[in-house]
Amino acid sequence: MALGPDVLFAGVATLSQRIRARELSPVELTEAYLARIAELAPRLSCFVTVTADRARADAKAAEAEIAQGRWRGPLHGIPYGLKDLVDTKGIRTTFGAAPYADRVPDRDATVAARLAEAGAVLLGKLSMIELAGGLGYHTGEAALNGPCRTPWDLSRWAGGSSSGSASAVAAGLVTFAIGSETWGSITCPSAFCGTTGLRPTYGVLSRYGAMALSYTMDKLGPIARSAEDCAIVLAALAGADPKDPSSIPPPPGLDRVRPEIAKGLRVAVLGFPAKPPVAAGAADAYARAQEVLRDAGALLEPATLPELPFDAVAGLVVEAEGATAFEDLIRTGRTKLLADRSHRTKKPDEYVPTASSADYVRAMRVRGEMQRALAAFFARHDLVLAPNLPYPPPRVQEVFDEMFSFPDPIGAGGNLAGLPAVALPMGFVGGLPVSMQLVAPPLEEARLLSAAASFQARTPHHLARPPLAAATAAVTAR
Repeated sequence: MALGPDVLFAGVATLSQRIRARELSPVELTEAYLARIAELAPRLSCFVTVTADRARADAKAAEAEIAQGRWRGPLHGIPYGLKDLVDTKGIRTTFGAAPYADRVPDRDATVAARLAEAGAVLLGKLSMIELAGGLGYHTGEAALNGPCRTPWDLSRWAGGSSSGSASAVAAGLVTFAIGSETWGSITCPSAFCGTTGLRPTYGVLSRYGAMALSYTMDKLGPIARSAEDCAIVLAALAGADPKDPSSIPPPPGLDRVRPEIAKGLRVAVLGFPAKPPVAAGAADAYARAQEVLRDAGALLEPATLPELPFDAVAGLVVEAEGATAFEDLIRTGRTKLLADRSHRTKKPDEYVPTASSADYVRAMRVRGEMQRALAAFFARHDLVLAPNLPYPPPRVQEVFDEMFSFPDPIGAGGNLAGLPAVALPMGFVGGLPVSMQLVAPPLEEARLLSAAASFQARTPHHLARPPLAAATAAVTAR
């Protein structure tokens, strides 16, 4: 029996059904992924650590339990990867940064523990921008193991900071991955790699055991092949955790996510930012995506967000909280070990936030006003549709400061208010994916993911495979 790309690119839902029916062996599936990882991951730089022994043990245990009728749920026997800021007991977790290259935690993060309890198979720890970009970076080279590449063009960056999570999913090296977002770190790599990435409501996934960057904005979330798969992963992992005081109960209705749009769903449509110029053809792809949603039953209308300083406030919060999170690294001067060249000459006092503590307090007050303004906006609209980085991914050595200098009110405001969002490929331009995003009010993941699944049921974009062939096209199962 040979497990080729048709199996390895299948989603969580499909593989789970086959595993439960004992038509597909978790051991054979894991061996096939490990062989593909060995062939392709070095070209992509998407893995920091491959946990082959752990994966084989996990898969063998899952297969034995399922054979005995002890099926744990839809993630049982499913191979996955973790962004390398989620702690795993006895497995190095580097935060993507040289100062932590040999760090081996003695605990599992709650998300890692819940995945183990669900019977999922850990294939390894995935590349990321160092410190999730917490102290700044300017090129895709700012990573422990070199620049992570999108499988659609190996000269181009996979996006950040959850680079490896999106790249590995897009390349068919894992079935799903866990990423994290403070501001764009799930949606950006999902755009550049053509994956489906979910940023849940703040607190829905426990952050215990995950690297902190911004205590009031960090979120963990799944990156997968489809909205349906994101819903399955979220349902298995969501819920309050006594180890994380900011965690909350799961959103309602995750077991009822269907590829359908509620009759009369009100969708506010945002336009493109004035600069930089979008990829040629991206506007046409966005227009076609809107027609798909209209045909599915959504009511679309042009809209603008409230005019508030979303970007400025989000930037101030991330800068202040990031400086606190990495205080010891800054104080000891170990920032000079970071890969981004900007850190080589910086002195510790240059990392001190430009804003004062009074500025931070004022920003948090304004943040409350923003949350109320967005709540009023969502009283009139059920979802927001917006472009999601519809630009060609930069080349890995390219300085992208100008590219990312555009206003991002939906990204900044959505993260400040803890709103859930899902990034979806909406087409391809010049062989590269272009992406859009849907954003919902807090805890409306079921509606959000149902709308996304409805779009994907009517379009093929999420099913596309990059032209990245392994030398071994199919792996003979052992």
